[in-house]
Formats: sequence, structure tokens, C-alpha cells
Amino acid sequence: MTEKISIKEKLSELVNAPYSKVAEQEFNATIATFNTLFKEEKEQEVEIDEENKEAIAQFEENKQLNATILGLIQQFKNNKVAFADALKQEEEKNGLLKKEIINDFRKLVEDEENLGALFGKVKEIREKWNNVGNVPSKIFQKLQAEYSKLNEDFSYNVNIYKALQDNDLKKNYSLKNQVIHQVKELQTNDKVKELEKQVRILQNKWDEIGPTYKEHWEKLKEEYWSNIQAIYDKIKAHYESQKEAQFENLAKKKALIEELKETAVQQFEKHSDWDKATKAIIAIQNEWKKVGYVPKEENESTWNTFREISNNFFDRKSEFYKGRNDQFSGNAKLKQDLINKVDALKESKEWRTTAETIKKLQNEWKKIGHAGRVNEQKLWTAFRAKCDAFFDARTKHFEAQDEANTGNLKLKEELIAKIEAFKPLEDVKETLNQLKNFSKEFLAIGNVPFKEKDRVYKAYKTALDNLYDGLKLDKVEKEKALFEAKIETLKSSINPVKTIQIEKEKIRKRITELTKEITNYENNLGFFSASKGSESLFKGVKDKIDGGKANIEKLKRQLKQFSKIEIEKE
Repeated sequence: MTEKISIKEKLSELVNAPYSKVAEQEFNATIATFNTLFKEEKEQEVEIDEENKEAIAQFEENKQLNATILGLIQQFKNNKVAFADALKQEEEKNGLLKKEIINDFRKLVEDEENLGALFGKVKEIREKWNNVGNVPSKIFQKLQAEYSKLNEDFSYNVNIYKALQDNDLKKNYSLKNQVIHQVKELQTNDKVKELEKQVRILQNKWDEIGPTYKEHWEKLKEEYWSNIQAIYDKIKAHYESQKEAQFENLAKKKALIEELKETAVQQFEKHSDWDKATKAIIAIQNEWKKVGYVPKEENESTWNTFREISNNFFDRKSEFYKGRNDQFSGNAKLKQDLINKVDALKESKEWRTTAETIKKLQNEWKKIGHAGRVNEQKLWTAFRAKCDAFFDARTKHFEAQDEANTGNLKLKEELIAKIEAFKPLEDVKETLNQLKNFSKEFLAIGNVPFKEKDRVYKAYKTALDNLYDGLKLDKVEKEKALFEAKIETLKSSINPVKTIQIEKEKIRKRITELTKEITNYENNLGFFSASKGSESLFKGVKDKIDGGKANIEKLKRQLKQFSKIEIEKE
């Protein structure tokens, strides 16, 4: 995962930087690493347990990271396409300029008779030609061939016969052979953009070299053009492969259209649903922008379909929000009613029942829904202020009680120390009686300061549990003694009646659950065959049934202990 994060950061850096060949090399190396990781993930992919939330979270996080990286990859490719488009426009402009230069050159070669003027004007034409940048590949060779032909005409018709000496012919022969050698070496370069650039440089270099021996010219020219053509064949093959990428982009956009349909056509009744769907739609639209070009003949139809689905969704959303004002007004009235109810309770001294009532009103508030941007905050501020008025008064009341209960804290801490120091007697029954007395004494002391309640109770329970655990009793007796101790501790809680009732309900619920589990296991026993391979499974299920029944008996005994405690209390 760390390596993928590094890949994402590197791709973000490359996407935000101007496109260049160096950036493309780094990009290719980075996505090669990503593709290797992605392939390994696919090969190692296993089915995730739906209850394993951590694994699901990791899977979703990794899935999102993959999507982000794929989006960055597509964005870089889009940058590259934009760069190529700008370059294409420049090349088309340059193509027109070079056509004008060729026309001027042709007129000059055909019409100019003044040799001195001809030399100067040809020099100007060559300088203009060299200063013009690249032209489209589809016309480059034709333009270059016309320019080369005019240079040949000029050279052979004028220079060879009137200016150049044999030494120049020899020198040019060597230079043209050097260019042919460089063209051959260039064929090994697999970087297409660089290949296009360098082959044009060499072609300009070839044309700038003056004439050579006429008897060698045809051979030189044939070798030169055959190697030049090999390079252009390689470039052509590259751009044909790019057409395949456009069809892949078409498939991606069609998939996004289907994904858009799945969300956009649903019916939503709540603001949260509309908001969630809107975010999903916008995310799909952003993904659409990242996908590159598609075949020209498919571009308009796919875009129109995508736009129509999006527009229909947002039209329906607009209609939904037009009808929300009435709902907001109704919610505002309901919330004002709750404010009035809390206002009537805020000075109550029935701390427990009033607190429960206000909490119920707070839950009702949450269920009502939004009251609109104008009213919501104002209503909430008023509601909260009245709730706080009651709870602040209750806090001050219990703080005053805590001061009164400070003495009880000291007595309970002394009792806990006494329990911790107690050594079990030889007579187990006497020891049990003493432990029960400890529980009664603890209960009789009364409440301690609220903030100390949990700590003191935990220390008390731990001390008693340690003593009960050390008793030498059989399993049933020990179980009974421990549960009696638990009942005593429940009786010493803040609200013993409620606490004991909750514990009894928990036991009854557990008995019901175990009964259902046993019934299910007993039904499953009928599915096991008598084969040797099923014996261990049969035994495992049988053990679970026996264990469940034993637990039920244990829980029933605990319920009976509650009944006895309540009878004694009465």
C-alpha cells in the first residue's frame, strides 16, 4: 500500500508538470511498477469474509487508491494528447509556410537568370525553410521531396556547372553517407516523438548538403530514401496502435454511461439521498473528463447520451427541492413544540424522570428532520439552551450531594482494604457468611461522590471476586456462591431494582437464544450421513448441543437465586 501511495504522489507530480519527453519516461516507468503490483494483487486476490470489517475496509481503501492512480494515468495521457493537439496546429501552420517557400523557390529556379542574385535569394529561402518548425507527418515527405527536388535542380543546374569544384563533390559525398549512417542508427530508437523529431532533422541536414558525384547520386538517393521510409513505416504503425486506445476509451465511456444510469434513474425522497446521489453523479462526470478521446464517429452520440442522463437527474433534483419549503415549515413547528415542552420542564427537581423525558424529547428532535437553513440554527440554539438549563441545575445538585457523600467514600475505601486483607477461614461456610456480611456492610454505607462511584465499585468487586475464586467448592456450589456475590453487588448499585431487573432480562434473553441454537443444531443432525468423513462434524454439533443445554440449566439456577433473594428481601 505504501508503494502505491508513492506511485500516486509521483503521478500527481507528473500530471501537474508541463508535458515533456523526460516526464513521459518517468511516467512509463511509474505505471510499469503499478501494473506489476496490480497484476500481483489480481493473482493473489481471495474472497473476503463479509463479517471481516477490517479486511473489507482495506479492500475498499485499496480499490479507491487503484481508481485514483488509474485516473492520474488517464489524466497524464490527456495532457499528452493536448500537447499533441497544440503541436498539430503548429505543424499545419508550418505546412502552409513551407508550401509558400516551395512556390517561391520554384519561381526563383525557373525564372531567375542573374546568377549573383540567385545565390543570395536561394540562401534566404534556405534560411526561411530551416526556421520553420515541424509540419504534419502526412505532408512532410511530399513537401520535403519537392524541396529536395528544387535543391537538386538548383545545385545541378547552377552550382555543379558554375561554382562547385571536385573537392566540394567529394566532401558532400562523405557528408551524405554520414547522414545515411545516422538514419540507419535512428531506426533502433523506439521513442516515437523523438524519432519524428530526429528524422526531420536528418532530412533537413540531407537537403542542406550540396551536390555530389552524379554517377553515385542515384545509389545514394535510393539508400537514403529506403531507410527514411523504414522510419516512417515504424511511426505509422505506432499511430495505428493509438486508434486501439480510442476504442478502449469508448468502452470506458459506455461503462460510465451505464453507471450513471444506475444512479440517475432512482427515486429519492430525502435530502441525504439526493446529496449522496449528486456526489456520485459528479464523481462519474469527473471520471468521464479523465477518459481520453474516442473514435470521432462515436464522440457526439456518446456525449449526447451522457449529457441527457445527467440533465434529467438534475431536473428531477430541482423539482424535489422546490417542494421542500413546506416540509421545512412543518418541521420548524414541530421543533418549536419541543422547545416549549423542554421550557416547561427545565425547573423540575425530579432529576431522574425529567432527565429521561428530556432525552426522549432530544431523540424526537433528531427524528424530525431539518427545518431549513433560515430556522434550523436558531431553533437548535433555543432548544439546547433550555436543555442545558435543566442539566446544569442537575449537575449542581449532584455536586452538592457529592460533598455530603465524601465521608461514605472514606468508609468504603476502608472496607475495601479490610476485604483485601481478609484471610479465608477453615470453615468454608463461615467464610461465605463473612463475605456476605462484607456485601451488606458495603451496601449499608450509602452513596459516594458520583465521579468516584465506578472506581470504588470496581475495587470492591475485584476484592470480593478474588476471595470467592479462592474458595474450595465444587463447581455448582462455587457457581452459586459467585452468583450470590454478584447479586449482592447489584443490590449495592445506584439503582438496584432496575439493575437487578436488567440482569434478569439478560439471563432470560440468553436462555431463549441458546434454546433456538440447540433447536437449529438438532435439526442439522439429520443432514449428516453415516460416512466416516462426517463423524467429526457430527460429534462437534453434538458437543455444542450438550454444552448449550448445560448453560441453560446454569442460567435457570441463577434465576431461582434471584427469586430467593427477593423472597428474603420481602
